[in-house]
Amino acid sequence: MADGIRLENARVVVAGGGGLGGPEGFKAAQELASVLGGAMGASRVACDLDWCPPHYQIGLSGKTVAPELYIAIGISGAGQHMAGCANAKVIVTINSGADAPIYQFSHFGVVAGCEELIPALTKEIQKLVG
Repeated sequence: MADGIRLENARVVVAGGGGLGGPEGFKAAQELASVLGGAMGASRVACDLDWCPPHYQIGLSGKTVAPELYIAIGISGAGQHMAGCANAKVIVTINSGADAPIYQFSHFGVVAGCEELIPALTKEIQKLVG
């Protein structure tokens, strides 16, 4: 959780999945969550692989969230995960797979790898928020 913000109460949630490639990808996603004043979440895949703590898990076997902004990074969009975040007001997806099911639920989507995009996005947001 970024700055002690409870995942269930966060106005912004940045969630990572298998597409983050490992614990290092979660560090970059956590930086983005912190800059946005949000909480960090994850898919079951990422938690099962021990890339992040189990309390990050969103979905049927995790937590249900309903933030104003949900940024899904490297998450395929399995039904079990989407059940936990479908009530988000705005879902933004960053995924290298153009045919990922999560795009069906997304308001905005970027087809891209996260290795370069997430640090660049974080840097630009830092400039905006000061």
